[in-house]
Amino acid sequence: MNEQTSTVLRRLEEEDRRDREDGTPQALRLRSVSPEVWQFLHLLVKIAGARRILEVGSSGGYSTIALASAARETGGCVTTLEIDPAKIERAGRNLAEAGFDDLVTIREGDALQALPSLDGPFDMIFLDFEKGLYLEALNPLVDLLRPGGLLVADNLLSHAEDLAAFRQAAESHPQLECLLVPIPRGELLCRKRSEG
Repeated sequence: MNEQTSTVLRRLEEEDRRDREDGTPQALRLRSVSPEVWQFLHLLVKIAGARRILEVGSSGGYSTIALASAARETGGCVTTLEIDPAKIERAGRNLAEAGFDDLVTIREGDALQALPSLDGPFDMIFLDFEKGLYLEALNPLVDLLRPGGLLVADNLLSHAEDLAAFRQAAESHPQLECLLVPIPRGELLCRKRSEG
C-alpha cells in the first residue's frame, strides 16, 4: 500500500476513534469498520478474485477503500450505496485523496429502493448500513450475487440482538452457506451456492 493511501486510512481511523470517544451523535459519526475487518475485506476480495463488488453503506469510505484497493489488484471495481449526502461528499473526498475514485461509483439514495435497479451479478457484496434494514435487504442481495459469490454482513456480534432475525434467515437460506467470523464486531460470511 502506498503512503498516500496509508495516510488517509490512519486519518480515518483516528477520526472514527474520536467519534466513538467524544460522544458524537451516531448519525454524524464516521462509523467505520475496524482495521481487522478492513484487512479481512481486502483479503477476501483478492482470495475470491472479485471483480464486481457492491457495498451497501459507504459512510466515510474507509471500508470502500479496502474493497477498491483489492479490486485494483483483481481488475475490478466497486459500486457503493449511501443515502446521506454529507457522507457521500466525505467518502468521495477520501476516495480521491487515497487514489481510488476511478474504481468506485457512489450511488446516492435509499439502498432498498436502489437494489432492484442494479445490474448484477456481483462477485462480492459487503453489507453495512442500518441494522434494522438488513433482513429486508437479504433476498434482494442474494438475487444480485453470482453463484459462488460472497456476502459479508458487518456487526453480527456487536448488534447480536438487533440482527438475530437476519442471522437466522441468512444461515437457513437455501441459497447460502454461512459462517460467523468472530473478529471485532462479528462478520457473517456467506457464499451463494452454485446452481445445479
